[in-house]
Amino acid sequence: MAIFDASGRLIECSANFARMLGESPQKLLGRAYEELPLCADSSTPPLLRQAQETGSPTSRNLVLGEASLRVVAQPLLSRDGGSPRVAVTLMTLDQEQVPRERLRQIEAELIRYRSLFENLPLIFWIVRPNGVPDHFNRFWYEFTGLSQSSLEPGAWHQVIHPEDLPDINRRWLQALEAGESYEFECRYRRHDGAWLWHRARGFPLRDAEGRVLCWLGCSIDIQEIRSALERAEKERRDSEQVRAALNTFFDAVPAAMGLFDEKLRYIRINRSLAEMNGLPEEAHLGHTPRELFPQLEPHPEDLFRQVFDSGKTVTFESTGKSHASDEISTWLASTAPVLGSDGSRLGVAMVALDISQRKRAEAERDRLIVALERSNRELDQFAYVASHDLKAPLRGIANLAQWISDDLKDVMPEETRGQMRLLTGRVHRMEALINGILAYSRAGRTNSEPETIDVGALLTETIELLSPKPPAAIQVESRMPQLLAERVPLQQVFLNLMSNALKHAQRPDALVRVRCADQGEAWEFAIADNGPGIAPEYHERIWGIFQTLRARDEVEGTGIGLSVVKKIVEARGGSVRVESAVGQGATFFFIWPKTPPKR
Repeated sequence: MAIFDASGRLIECSANFARMLGESPQKLLGRAYEELPLCADSSTPPLLRQAQETGSPTSRNLVLGEASLRVVAQPLLSRDGGSPRVAVTLMTLDQEQVPRERLRQIEAELIRYRSLFENLPLIFWIVRPNGVPDHFNRFWYEFTGLSQSSLEPGAWHQVIHPEDLPDINRRWLQALEAGESYEFECRYRRHDGAWLWHRARGFPLRDAEGRVLCWLGCSIDIQEIRSALERAEKERRDSEQVRAALNTFFDAVPAAMGLFDEKLRYIRINRSLAEMNGLPEEAHLGHTPRELFPQLEPHPEDLFRQVFDSGKTVTFESTGKSHASDEISTWLASTAPVLGSDGSRLGVAMVALDISQRKRAEAERDRLIVALERSNRELDQFAYVASHDLKAPLRGIANLAQWISDDLKDVMPEETRGQMRLLTGRVHRMEALINGILAYSRAGRTNSEPETIDVGALLTETIELLSPKPPAAIQVESRMPQLLAERVPLQQVFLNLMSNALKHAQRPDALVRVRCADQGEAWEFAIADNGPGIAPEYHERIWGIFQTLRARDEVEGTGIGLSVVKKIVEARGGSVRVESAVGQGATFFFIWPKTPPKR
């Protein structure tokens, strides 16, 4: 027997108590109950504390060395009402008591293990040494939907996927023959017909002599794990494919591309940027743009910092020299922040184009435009002066011919009169030619402000100017649009086409019809006549300057009118064409945009 105080320390013990614990009484005094081998089983509270808390005796059987003991803890009355002292008694059990006690312990352990075996959501089984199933836990039947008949030899094969069964059988037979553990993955059929992946593991349970008593096994559902791994593998392959595509694109794109970290150091560039900068890729990595190209203006690194700090895309031009050339170059670059999935800024991405040639071409274009405008002004002035200086003597010749005809009309023979008429006609033709050349030089170059035009009213005005001599007539379709256009050029086109149709009709009852059609972005106008028509081989020729199909002595004309029409229409974004055949008249079409082109 031993006495423990309220704090659980030994204050008195008998020699037998000390001897059972293999110590002397002096070494045990003052030690706590938890320090003694009586408290080796940590799965339950110490008897001493149970007795103190409940105020009732408690007992427990244990094996100490080769001795089987019964430990009894008896609380002693306390006068002050605090935690009582406890008397602990050790009693050896006789030979009859030991087996019964051990059996009770074994039965309790079996109950615990069977409860665990049956209620865990895992498949457990026990197989006899000869390989015949002996027991499946409850979860096996719930998962498979099978009955107890599945314990029959080979019945469990129906649960294994047919594709997995040959390998499972082979590995199971190998393990059975060698008496070694085995592990495999296969598909089990669930009660609803679904096939789910499981990982199975089994091992032999042996006796003291090494004989196999039975086989124990467990299967765990790994379908979600495999699905997750398959998804991860697919995502990995997709990611690698995307990465490979991006790498190919990054290196193949003709624009210069670069990536910079948060300190604006190069971390990746493509071949185009390396060629543009005149340095290999490895010479860029780890350096900032200012370290490699200090002379650029404005400097990209300052703009990169602005992009990184603000998180906004910036497009800019930069000028300077690279290592690729000693000439001053210009680059157009667009820079954007590189963001992480959480929105954090990881660095900067840049795409750049060398626009040096374009800049030089733009400068040359501007120079040529200025020179062309100056040349046009000089040409206008020359055409005006030339036409004035040429028409002045022509008017003198015409007047002189008229005076001679008037003075000699009584004595002039008829042949001479014809020659004088021919002279006067040549003078008028020359004056018309000069006016035509002047009109052609100005066509398409002189612009006026667009205005809303009633095309029907404009055609009525134009017909009044032409005043066709009956029975010749011009008919206009009743549906004519209102058009935002320059009035004078549009009227000049109608005037030239309608007068040309009347002139070349070669019949007194010439009839000209004007119609239009909506083409979406433009109007198509058509001027048709009932004249002799034009052979297809001349459809392109007639639009050239000074081109006529008949001698000028037969039909008075300069060959400039259709050229002026073509030049005016095409200068405003339209087009012209003709449809005709010999003996079937001719129809001239021109397209006029609904919106005036930008100048």
